[in-house]
Amino acid sequence: MMLMTTNKNSARWPFFILALVSAFVVFSWWSFDRAASGVSPISDPDYYAHGLKYHSSTLDAQTAASSGWSITPRLEGRTLTIKVADSRQNIILGCQAVIAFPSDSTKKSAIMPLTLSDIGNGHYSGTLPEGLPPSVSATLTLSKNQATTQRQILINQES
Repeated sequence: MMLMTTNKNSARWPFFILALVSAFVVFSWWSFDRAASGVSPISDPDYYAHGLKYHSSTLDAQTAASSGWSITPRLEGRTLTIKVADSRQNIILGCQAVIAFPSDSTKKSAIMPLTLSDIGNGHYSGTLPEGLPPSVSATLTLSKNQATTQRQILINQES
């Protein structure tokens, strides 16, 4: 006859396994809940697009460079000349320069934008249109390749 001996430790194993499985389920539920509800808000929604668009990052670099351009206007009579240089005082060649005048609702015809001609050595020039007030605020837009900068200028024709 075989005697069956029971060990006190063998009765604890089912409770230990049950506690281990329960702890795993509870911890898993807690971690899923934290992952779903404890996220921080998006700080840069275009995060993944930064590395995918080389062209736009090059454009950003050109735009940053154009924001450091220094613009020196000079008015002689009705001829406006603008000198454009970068932050190191190197001249900027090959820009398209346009001056847009504000529209006046009381006048029947709007003043057309003035396109400045490249006269070389980083200088751009144009003749102011007739009928401008003695002092007028305008928007100067300079663009080179795909970099563009805009500046507000005050044109004062009073001597």
